[in-house]
Amino acid sequence: MNPTVDDVLDTGYRHPRDPVELWLARQWQEVIGFAVGIRENFFELGGNSLDAARVVNAVLEELGVQLPLNVMTEHPTVESLAARLRDHNGQLVDPLVLIQRGDGAAPPLFLVHPANGQVGPYAGLAQVLGEDVTVFGLQAAGLYSDVDPVASVRAMADTYVEAVRAVRPTGPYLLGGCSTGAAVAHEMAARLTEDGAEVRLLALIDVGLLDVGPRFDQPPGDLATVLDRWKELDLVPSDTSPEFVGRSARVWQANEDAVSDWEPRPYSGPLDVFLGPSGDRPAFADWPSAVTREHTPRDVAGALHGLIG
Repeated sequence: MNPTVDDVLDTGYRHPRDPVELWLARQWQEVIGFAVGIRENFFELGGNSLDAARVVNAVLEELGVQLPLNVMTEHPTVESLAARLRDHNGQLVDPLVLIQRGDGAAPPLFLVHPANGQVGPYAGLAQVLGEDVTVFGLQAAGLYSDVDPVASVRAMADTYVEAVRAVRPTGPYLLGGCSTGAAVAHEMAARLTEDGAEVRLLALIDVGLLDVGPRFDQPPGDLATVLDRWKELDLVPSDTSPEFVGRSARVWQANEDAVSDWEPRPYSGPLDVFLGPSGDRPAFADWPSAVTREHTPRDVAGALHGLIG
């Protein structure tokens, strides 16, 4: 039986907050056999020295970072080992991030980042959907490097469609997103259907249904103050720098500008809207679509799993 959102929150489970923590959490899940939070001890969960060696070898093969074999004795949690990797400049900047590897029976679900550009918060949703579902996140450019953020929904969609096709050349496609991600996912669906591909699912999720992580309700002032607040709320790793806040602010503003300048183009496929608890209808709830299905907040995990399966 899959956990509910409340189960995940009540157990103190902490989802990954950046691509390095996401990647490590996935490696641990593949080795240990179940999803782990970033502060759970690898060895207390049943991992042994051979399992630890497999993780260290994966770090070398996929990230190009050589770590000592005993590193996980000193850094037995995802959070701690991720900090060690960042010391070695181990970064994952590809737009496509594998959040959860399923059994391959159903097509993978691709979730586009919200306004803050991050996909870590989708790890909690992936866990609720169940370990049989493969979930990829599409993260924004400019968060973990000094490249300029993309300020166009269509340009983001073009880039992300190519990334999706690199791992899944043909449909059917399952797409979704929250906040900015809803607009980009809609644009991706429109492009894919124009190209003759099948989009089986387009899920637009109200921001009120997910803990989307760091956000800006207004332009940031002192970056160090903002960072201290984020750390206090446990939204970012403890070794996060003020420079990351600056990059996050630029990504946030670029995404806000992109959505404000965007006009939804025609899309002929199904569109599933997951409404939040506030009672305020998000703009995407009224976008034109051939088939629109609305779901109440309680339906998000169960309905999504049913639509994927």
